[in-house]
Amino acid sequence: MRARSRRDVRSEKRKVPSALRDLRAWPSAAAQRWVSGFVSKICADDNTQALIAIGSIVRPVPSVQDVDLLYVYKSHRPDFADHPVDVDVRAYDAREVSDLVAAGHDLLGWALRYGRVICEQERYWTQLKAQWKNNARLPDPEIAEKRASKAKALYHDLRQLGDLDAAQEQLVSLLTHKAWARLLRAGIYPASRPELAGQLRAVGDTPLAEELENALTERDAERKSAAQRAAAAAASRRR
Repeated sequence: MRARSRRDVRSEKRKVPSALRDLRAWPSAAAQRWVSGFVSKICADDNTQALIAIGSIVRPVPSVQDVDLLYVYKSHRPDFADHPVDVDVRAYDAREVSDLVAAGHDLLGWALRYGRVICEQERYWTQLKAQWKNNARLPDPEIAEKRASKAKALYHDLRQLGDLDAAQEQLVSLLTHKAWARLLRAGIYPASRPELAGQLRAVGDTPLAEELENALTERDAERKSAAQRAAAAAASRRR
């Protein structure tokens, strides 16, 4: 097999959709490699209707904890089980998307409002955005409140079991759902998780904003500490 020339490398870079090249913040090198390979494969697949980047990676925030992708397929749902832990792919059947948006689906509504198209066929997502630009309804705040209630129960269960790391994740989830409910009741579409505190302060809910900020800070510190412990253990085994 011949070595790749500089021309080959440049050609490969040009094949990467510009929207993917514009995503400057990544949670890890592994996530970036996986997403790059996934995009190259999935965007050439005839079963793909659209691939959209969503979440904090498409928002003006200083750091990103995860990569979230929304995949719309034409006929059959692929298996995405091999992705890294900091990559999440949500898949939807193109035949159901319009009805879900009409019903106020939170994730699809968020993607239409804030998402960034990585690739699409036959201008599917572009036309969907144009169709719902002025008609998309806000998600039901009661759904966010019910999710917050479930997260709260699980949070307390995990704390009683002594699984403090998992409990911390549930606390973040609980407060995120509460923030969504609060903002939706104020007629505001929630942005990415790192932006929620600012939105909450804008509607006068400083206590919830501070709770969420503190929970995120504690979670991120624990994740960083766990990564450092894992790296130290790996280095020790190599000695």
